Amino acid sequence: MTFNRDFATRIVNLGDRDVALFFAGRGTEIAWFDSALRESSGKRQAVFRIFQGAPGCGKTSLAAHLRANRTTDVLFVPVGKGDLKSRDALFARVAAWLKIKPIGDAAADFVADVTAPKPTLVLHMDEAQLLDQEQDALVHLHTDGLDLPTVCLFTGLSHTESRIRALGGLSRLAKNVTTNMGRMADAECAESTVLMLDRLGVEGADTERQKAVAAVVEEAHGWPQHLFCAQQALCRELVRTDGSLQGVDLDTLRADSQADRHAYYQGRLEGELARWPRLAAAVAAQVMRQEVDTEPELTKLCRREVRRLKLDEDRDFDVEPVDFVRQMVEKGVLSPTGERRYVVPIPSMLTWLGDKYGARTPQAHPTF
Repeated sequence: MTFNRDFATRIVNLGDRDVALFFAGRGTEIAWFDSALRESSGKRQAVFRIFQGAPGCGKTSLAAHLRANRTTDVLFVPVGKGDLKSRDALFARVAAWLKIKPIGDAAADFVADVTAPKPTLVLHMDEAQLLDQEQDALVHLHTDGLDLPTVCLFTGLSHTESRIRALGGLSRLAKNVTTNMGRMADAECAESTVLMLDRLGVEGADTERQKAVAAVVEEAHGWPQHLFCAQQALCRELVRTDGSLQGVDLDTLRADSQADRHAYYQGRLEGELARWPRLAAAVAAQVMRQEVDTEPELTKLCRREVRRLKLDEDRDFDVEPVDFVRQMVEKGVLSPTGERRYVVPIPSMLTWLGDKYGARTPQAHPTF
């Protein structure tokens, strides 16, 4: 097979991706979505599914995979906050999407004949942690439905579920609507990388292939965002060697992956977190030393760290601890788990914070 240099170059030049080019794993999440499709066929009200997690854990890629692998009787419609403000706005969005998007005979039957079998409508909202109180259509979907099988699919950061449950009329969602997405298994990272090598048509002995795959898996740390960066680093080397694994410099791959990974972590520190990174590092370290279950406990922990670092004596320090820890959650530095405990969801980020900003990395309790 001839090495596909153009494809490798496109991978190298890709920016932050919403779609995993070489999707692997997430069997539990896919099965949970499929169960929603089955459940919706016998219900008037919409079935809700929430996939939440820290930035870079693959939520949007999962939704894209679910959409790309749907059957013809499942209609995906992307929606935003404005589409969910009222029942009429939602109907207008669905109608406009059906006209714009060629989606097969099932959609045509649905529009033209009210007696025809109804397809399952999947309403997908990304960045769903941004929902606010003016989302009347969601209440309508939860209580009355649309007279056709409907699944509401939400992807967002780790506080998405709490934001949705806080909306008036949605506090009684089923307990099991949410999946907290975390790391991929090493075998899944390897599977994705093998898919990439096969698609690129690289040349090399089995031992060379195994070493390259193992290096990518090591640099991925189980995190989809890091996996993508490590695969890009491998592609840069393959472009240099014209597709020969024999000439790939694994040390360069590791160095490039680490640089990309650290740049990604730095990008998580925005706003007040960027102004006071030592505090962010200290709070993160303490969260992993003790179990913190609620936002008030997290705020108290932050206050203690402010005093310990003597930031309260700094005239420039003007940050409220409650706002600071909320920013840590919103930026994905901290995440609540399914057990309502806060953790640093990316262990390698905890190490980076400690190395860069002086907080020792503690023995962490398991992350999700």
